[in-house]
Formats: sequence, structure tokens, C-alpha cells
Amino acid sequence: MRLRRGLKLARSLPPRRLLERGAAKLGRALRRRWRKGRDRLLGTGISGGQLRSALRPDLGDESGLLEFLRSGCAPAFFVTPGNAGAIVSGLERHCPEAMALSVSAADRACAHIFDLLGSGPVALGETIDWHADFKSGHRYDPRAYHTDLSPASPPGGHDIKVPWELSRCQHLVWLGQAYSLTGDEKYPREFVRQVTDWIEANPPAFGVNWVCAMDVAIRSVNWLWACHCFQRSPAVTDEFLLTFNRSLLAHGRHIIGNLERSDEITSNHYLSDLVGLAYLGLMCPQFREARKWREVGLRELWREMRRQVYADGVDFEASISYHRLVAELFLSAILLGGLHEVAVPADVMARLEKMLEFVMHYTRPDGTAPLFGDCDNGRLHRLKAWAVPEREWTDHRYLLAIGAVLFQREDLGLAAGDQWEEALWLMGEQAIRFKESLDQRHLPPPELGSRLFPHGGLCFLRGGGAYVAVDAGANGQGGVGGHAHNDTLSFEFAFGGRPWVIDPGTYVYTADFDARNRFRSSCSHDVLVIDGQEINRFESHELFAMLDDARPVVHTWDPSAERDLLIGSHHGYERLEPPAFVRRAFWFEKPTGRLLVMDEVGIAGHHAFACDLHLAPAAIEIEGRVAWVESPGSEWRLAVCVVSPAGRVNLAASTGWSSAGYGSRNPVPVLSVGGEFDDRLSLACVLVPYRGPGRMPAEDLSDIAERMVAGCRREGGVPAWAEGPPSPVSGPSAGAPGDAR
Repeated sequence: MRLRRGLKLARSLPPRRLLERGAAKLGRALRRRWRKGRDRLLGTGISGGQLRSALRPDLGDESGLLEFLRSGCAPAFFVTPGNAGAIVSGLERHCPEAMALSVSAADRACAHIFDLLGSGPVALGETIDWHADFKSGHRYDPRAYHTDLSPASPPGGHDIKVPWELSRCQHLVWLGQAYSLTGDEKYPREFVRQVTDWIEANPPAFGVNWVCAMDVAIRSVNWLWACHCFQRSPAVTDEFLLTFNRSLLAHGRHIIGNLERSDEITSNHYLSDLVGLAYLGLMCPQFREARKWREVGLRELWREMRRQVYADGVDFEASISYHRLVAELFLSAILLGGLHEVAVPADVMARLEKMLEFVMHYTRPDGTAPLFGDCDNGRLHRLKAWAVPEREWTDHRYLLAIGAVLFQREDLGLAAGDQWEEALWLMGEQAIRFKESLDQRHLPPPELGSRLFPHGGLCFLRGGGAYVAVDAGANGQGGVGGHAHNDTLSFEFAFGGRPWVIDPGTYVYTADFDARNRFRSSCSHDVLVIDGQEINRFESHELFAMLDDARPVVHTWDPSAERDLLIGSHHGYERLEPPAFVRRAFWFEKPTGRLLVMDEVGIAGHHAFACDLHLAPAAIEIEGRVAWVESPGSEWRLAVCVVSPAGRVNLAASTGWSSAGYGSRNPVPVLSVGGEFDDRLSLACVLVPYRGPGRMPAEDLSDIAERMVAGCRREGGVPAWAEGPPSPVSGPSAGAPGDAR
């Protein structure tokens, strides 16, 4: 697949440009080899003399640095000795349960008990091994140069993300929060102990924790966060501050020397690098290099907003969870910049506001998010300890609270529900005042209507207490599909305050190649599969790429007060011989919350098809072409009726997997719809929510299904197979990432 992409790129470039790129690539490779030899020969630690030469001229030496750091003239930050009391008071009033949870999380961090990437609570002992994947027992060589280390090869067996996640040091912020809440000196003592140990165990450029500049950047941010909570603690000695600053200098140099970008594409990795540079540049003015870090970080951040975020506010990586990470990265950097009077371009702010509107619309009625695309639990900083830890990965409403204060948007604030803790830590008294103003007026949550995001290709249908999310988007990253799944025209369905039809999520990356490929495959999504073929082809060893076969389009988006009609198609099976034309229509009745999903396929010859509906935990009863689904503890039921005038259809119950967060998975029921057809297939699945025990009569369901199918055909039309799919009226083809693409 890399060879295909390389050949495609080579054919698209003029010879001179191709030679320039080749020369640049060779130059980068030679520089990497030179740096590796230099670092092995001379070492990478920052000496006292190197630190002095890196300081601003007015500071002079170490004593000048310490005087500056102790002077009370430190750069503005979110939490300071002056506003910590107000934040704690606000938490007591608005997030009272948060205080005990934060202290408990900090105590576990002090005891070196970590729950990362699905591990469950694991005690790592008196001395933390920063180089180990403690889930598998694999240990990465701490003496290896960072460019010589890489994730597991096929078939997997260990996960490089585990030591990376631990060394992001996000848990150190919990120590800082606990210190603000309790004043207990054990927290700064543990902070100093862990950071000192990490620095001793991880010389710059050597070992697994310098492999990825993104993780170096995120660690820098969390170190700065925690340290600012401990400014007045006697545990933060002069000796520690000098050690800490030498390491911050090494972090900044490593990030800017190893930026994760290419001529073809940038992603959330590069964004994280830039946010790390912005933090170090704004918060470390003691270094001469800070100005360059700040300028590069902020200038490139604005550029990447225009490159990586579509005009409708959707991140271009085809993943809801990565949209969350990217929004968090931009928000944190912009809020920090605001404390330093950094001017943000108006178009960047406008697109950030649209990113938050997208979060508001994709949030399910129960406050959680659909799982389209990859999820690796990625965060910049974790400013909240969760009572139910796994909910952290699916509840993104804290972004709405932050955005409500930033943009003065009541609707975002109301949609945030009770997720205000992170906003209070980030925005202090400003967030407290906004929250209290909302509370005093007792406003109801905003009533959201149906909404299509045409550039991102995501559509959300609402009515009758039901929620439908449809993924009609491209495979992302300019066609690379690094974090996309084969979920073209897949959907989620929720009602009665809980999800029923779900996307199964991600599970793992390089730890298990087979599982990674299974979770991103077509059969693991709520889509129509023809002859067992993938919608977008991918190679089993290329875990972060897939071919851009599907190229979906939205032909009809027709919302109204009574019903919504969405029709899309994809090109994923046009490569078959003979080619197949696939169309899927969604007919959503708003008063009742009933949903029709109708697939129509034209392909000559005899073929097999399958469409598996992955369900949240439930019991399934099947009779003929009708299934009744009962969810534990819910007064609601779901009936599914299948109609197929052209095609032989079977219904069966099976078991699949669902992964709400990286590294963990649970069995879930699957309603399997499958069969065979000749030349053409028309397959309709009608989902009918209803209250009460027992089964809705099959006759009633058949009547409902026939009526909805007739309505959809009457208003949506029947495809003309001989002419191929109709022309799009909107869709990803009309909306490349940002204005600059």
C-alpha cells in the first residue's frame, strides 16, 4: 500500500519537484544518522554550562534563573497560588463529588497504581519501570536510540503505547489538583520523586519515551501543569528546579528537532508537537529558544486548523475520538495564549466554534459519543478523575463547557450537563460565573434538530426521543485513512436514554494485528457487505492506512418537521467484476423515532450479502424476519423487521465485540442479517422502539415496515442501475479539509 501511494505521488509531481522531495528526504535521513552518531559519542544530557548558555542574557547563570523562577513574576497560567482558592470553592459548589475523586486518583498515583489503556488497576511497585509495557511484560531497551525503536511487528504481542501513555505523566496533574484541594505536602514530594526518577531513567533521545515527539510534547504540558500547582511547596527545591529546567530545555529541543510532519500529510501528532512548543514557548521565557518555540508552535497551529479541520468544523481524520483530542489541543493552546494576550486569527476561532457545535450535535442523549473511527484514549491533559473510569473515553461534554465560556454560548453550556470540572480548572472564576448564571435561570437543555455536516459527511437525526448518527464521510487524512474504519454509511441508533445499535469501537493497535484489522473491518460495522469484501481495501500489516475505494457521496438530505430523508452511496464495490452500485437510504420518522434503513444493490450474477447490527447488551428473540430486542433495566424494547422483495434473507443472533475504550473489549449481541441474491438486492431494516413488556405483534411491524418503505421509495426514488449512482448534491467530495486544501 505504501508502494501504491508512493507511485501515485510520483506520477502526480513534475520531475523537478520529485527530485526536490527526494533530495529533502535524503537530507533528513543523513541528518538523523549524524545526530545519532553525535549523541552516542557526546551524550545528550544538558550540562550546567549548556543550561547557562541557553538562558536569556539578563538571567546570567543558575542563580539568576532561580531568582527569576522564585520572584513571583512567573508567566500567567491556569492555576496559580492566587486563584487556586477560588477554583476549589467553585468545585465545592458545582462539582462536590470531584474533590474526593481527585484526591483518590492522586493517592493511587502516589502508590504507583495505574489504570492505563484497558489494563485495570496495576501496582507498578516502589520504583516505576518507565520502559516497560506492563500489560505484556515486554521491556524496551533504555539504551537504544529513539530512532531505532518501533512498535511491535506482526502479529503484535506487546504495545508501545503503554510506556508512552505512562510517560505522558498525565497523572501528575492529579497530584497538583490534590495539593490545591488539601495542602498535603506528600503530593509535591511524590511529584519531585517521580519526575527526578523519570529524568534519570530517560536520558534525552534514548529509550522508548523519546520515540514519538507527540508524547514528548504531551509530557511537557503535564509537567508544566503539575509544577505550577506546587510553586510554593518546600519540596520543590532549587536543585530540583535546575534539574527540571534542564529537562524542559531538552524536551523543547527534541520536539522542534523531530516534528511529525511530511510533505503529504500532517495529523494530530503534529498538532500535539505544536501545542507542546506553544506551552514551552509561553511558559519558559527563561530560555533564548522559547521565542522560536512559541512562534513556530502558534503560527503552525493556525495553519493546521485550516488544513486539518473541514469548513463545517469536523476533524479530517474520520474519527469522533480524534476530533475530541484535536478540539482539546486547540482549546488548551488558545486558552493559554489568551492568558498571554496572544491574538488568534478570527477564522481559526470561527472554525474552533464549529468544532464544538459538532461535538454538541454528535453527543447522544445519554451524554456519550458514537465510536466512529479509531479511539486510543488520546488526551492532552486529564483534569478530571472519573467515578466510572471507562466513561472518560466516551463523554466529551467537558469540551462544551469550556467552549460555552470561551464563546459565551448558552446552548453549549446547557448541553454540557454536569461536565464542568475541567472548565473550572482551565478557566477559573470566569467559568464559575458563567455556570452560576446558567443555574440561576433554570434553563432546559437545548432542543437539537437534525443536522448534516456536509464536508465531514456525518449526519445526526433527532426526534421522538430517538437519535441516529450516520457516517457518510470519506476515509479521512486526504484519502490515507489512517484512523478510519470501514464504516461507510454505518449508523448508530439510540432511544429511551441509551444506545441500542452501536459502533463496536477500536480495541487495540499494534498489540494485536488481527484484532486491529477485525475491529476496523466492514463486518464489524453496521454496513452492507457484498461477497465478504471490504468496502475499502487494506493490507493486514498496514494498520494505519486503507485504500480510498468508497468515496461516499450524499445524494439527498431532506429534513422536515415530520421526517428526515438521507440517501447516500459509495464506490467501494465498483472494483468488483462486475461492479456493484450500492445505495443506502435512511428514513426517520420524528414523532415515533422509527427508523428505516434501506440498502439497494445492483450487480450482475449470484452474490452473498451480510449486514450485522451490533447491539448494546441485550437479549434477542427471532421469529422469521422479525427480531425483538430487550435491554436489561429498560422499559423500552426494540423491534427489527426485515423486508426484502428481491433476495433470500435469514436472521440470526450471534456474538461480537465492543470496545468503549482502548485496550478493553466486551462481548455484545449481534443481529445478523444475511442471504443471497441474483443481480439486484433490495433490503430494508425497520427499527421500531416501543414501550411495554413482550413482543410487538409481527403483523403490526409488517404494516409499519411496508408503509415506511413505500414512503421512502415515493420520496427518495428508485436507483437507475443502468446509469450508475446519481450525482451528489453534497458530501465529502465537495469539502476537502479546510480552505487551503
